[in-house]
Amino acid sequence: MDKGQNKITKRIRVFGMIQGVGFRPLVFRLAKNHGINGTVKNTGGIVEITAQGQKQNLEEFLKELSSDKWDGRKIVKMQVEDVREADYGAFHIISSSPDREVSIIPPDLPVCPKCRKELEDIHNRRFHNPFISCTSCGPRYTIMERLPYDRHTTSMREFPMCPACLEEYTAPDSRRFHAQTISCNDCGPYLFMDGLADREALKKAIGILKAGGILAVKGIGGYHFVCSPMPEETVLNLRRLKGREEKPFAVMFNNLESVEEYCIVSKEEKELLESKARPIVLLYRKEKTMAEAVNKGGICCGAFLPYTPLQILLTQSCGPLIMTSANMSGRPIIKDDHVMLGLKSPYLNGVLYHKRRIVRSVDDSVAKVTDRKPQLLRRSRGYVPYPVFLARENKSPAIFAAGGDLKAAFCLYKEGSAVVSQYFGDLEENSVFEEYKASYSDLSGLLNINPGLVVCDLHPNYHSARFAKTFPVPVLPVQHHHAHIASVMAEHNLKGPVIGVAFDGTGYGSDGNIWGGEFLICEGAGFKRAAHLSYTPVLGGDNSMRDGKKTAACFLLNAGLFKEIQDERRDMMKAALDRRINTFLSSSMGRLFDAVASILAICHMNRYEGECASLLEKEAVLACRNQIKPEKLTFAIQEKSGIIEINPEPVLKSLCKLKDTVDKGSLALGFHYGAADAVLRVCEIIREEQGIHTVALSGGVFQNTVLTELVLKLLREKGFLVYLNMAVPPNDGCISLGQTYIGLMSSENI
Repeated sequence: MDKGQNKITKRIRVFGMIQGVGFRPLVFRLAKNHGINGTVKNTGGIVEITAQGQKQNLEEFLKELSSDKWDGRKIVKMQVEDVREADYGAFHIISSSPDREVSIIPPDLPVCPKCRKELEDIHNRRFHNPFISCTSCGPRYTIMERLPYDRHTTSMREFPMCPACLEEYTAPDSRRFHAQTISCNDCGPYLFMDGLADREALKKAIGILKAGGILAVKGIGGYHFVCSPMPEETVLNLRRLKGREEKPFAVMFNNLESVEEYCIVSKEEKELLESKARPIVLLYRKEKTMAEAVNKGGICCGAFLPYTPLQILLTQSCGPLIMTSANMSGRPIIKDDHVMLGLKSPYLNGVLYHKRRIVRSVDDSVAKVTDRKPQLLRRSRGYVPYPVFLARENKSPAIFAAGGDLKAAFCLYKEGSAVVSQYFGDLEENSVFEEYKASYSDLSGLLNINPGLVVCDLHPNYHSARFAKTFPVPVLPVQHHHAHIASVMAEHNLKGPVIGVAFDGTGYGSDGNIWGGEFLICEGAGFKRAAHLSYTPVLGGDNSMRDGKKTAACFLLNAGLFKEIQDERRDMMKAALDRRINTFLSSSMGRLFDAVASILAICHMNRYEGECASLLEKEAVLACRNQIKPEKLTFAIQEKSGIIEINPEPVLKSLCKLKDTVDKGSLALGFHYGAADAVLRVCEIIREEQGIHTVALSGGVFQNTVLTELVLKLLREKGFLVYLNMAVPPNDGCISLGQTYIGLMSSENI
């Protein structure tokens, strides 16, 4: 019998991380290996395969295709159906076609090991090429104009391939077969600086950096300001260039060995540094120091490894380099050449750029290791727009969740896939808000999402909430801390009920007060407030969140400790509080951390968000290292009108009594122990009353590693199951995911 008569044909639709990662060339090679004829093409964000062959060959082809061994690719699902087709004589990659259904858009990828080897090989034709890439690496999201992902739909379309690159691009046995970012020293892009091009431009840039100068260098998702972290005056000039910036700077190292010269690096941290996302990783610093102005007294260094060929070339020649977002403090990162080239400053010594357009700006991601697992603190390059997959409870509409105003990020949801946007910053800054709105239009168009439900923060004056209310569809307001806990439930597919512990600086409460030290019972789309930090009257004003000394005075006054206030404004503040002038009630745990830092004279002002709390944690870490015993500090816990209150008054009294005689590290560590003990005691009361054994932790305060790991230890020892944010940050960067989850749970009733 003619074997051709036994051929069967299947149409396969593949969904997942399959755009921009060489998936069609992979299908082509597998088809050849298994004797399969047919076609493969992109249709929107999906890959469609027509496969014709013997039954056994098809089964082996599908089995190998769906395995998890393919680096950089991830198949979420495959739809396979039998079809009747004419005979195919071979297997071909055919032209892409549009499709309204979108799969997963790939994040930007770092230089792969094979390309790095070629970059450093003097005999390779791509030796020292600053844009070397293949099907497994290079920019994706930041150069993609639309789907399907082909060269003509990216900003690489402006660089025609030279004959050698075209030959590789069309050769099935090449690892640059259909690599949309393929380039070389002949066909561009090219580097430019001060009228120089290519290697001469790079040589001049390296000379400036080695001489202590500051450059703007174009990256994947925007420009960086770059300089050596060694000369104090250079780093101070960088701060002047950025505009009174006080936050620690991230430092890029050429390799792990260089990182380990300056930082303590665990096995898990090494893996995170070398992961495909290449985030900035917060590491404890060693004694070997850089300029004091790099970290501003912080205990951590934000370290990361090169993810572009240009960064490899710069760090190989110059050693460690500060690579910080090129923006003026609080504003979006600069991505456009004309803006950067038009920036005039006595502190900027040059601009190293190229003419490959950045389609969308994406900042560097920030992460750390908590509980021996990676935890994101800022979700951007390398992670966005990869989705968080949510269990679908019903046929919910597509959802736009607006997030919050601080550390803003929105979320777009459709059919089980929740795409959290890149980090934007504070929407109070008009340029950030404009970028946020433009990015919504861009990403919703790219994902083909037209929301039928919009979810936003309960705060009536949030810019994100006002934007949400412009949509002509139902709008669901969600309480801020409920969204925090729901984000953990979304990540871990928790139905509830859970005890949600949400500690942060501020959030609009359903009673109109400022919340931030909350214990919520969360189940489905609902929540009940079970406990909170006792309310403290706090003075408002533009600097209320920055002024730790003023916050300390408010807490001390509320605790009846007027004489302990070390602030010349105390009489004026007491009068304002007594008369309730510009005063609000706050249950914020974040503000309590600020107050304690000020009481212990560790830090009195948040020059950047969380500075007081960060330096308080530093003292606790140093106490642990030096084996200093924590002073025992205990919160009062009492029930009032059916709700549990955690009263900090005993802690404040002890701190005032002991601060002049007891080591401040002991007191700082003792405060962390006391706060963790309060969490345990409240959770035990709730479990006793309601039988709930599951706890979810979220909120910016849980960026504090000492507190988080103490809470995890204490709760687990008592038999609780504990979950926290990992794929999205515990700070307000998780709010939109939590809003999405609540919208998903609520959608049946809307």
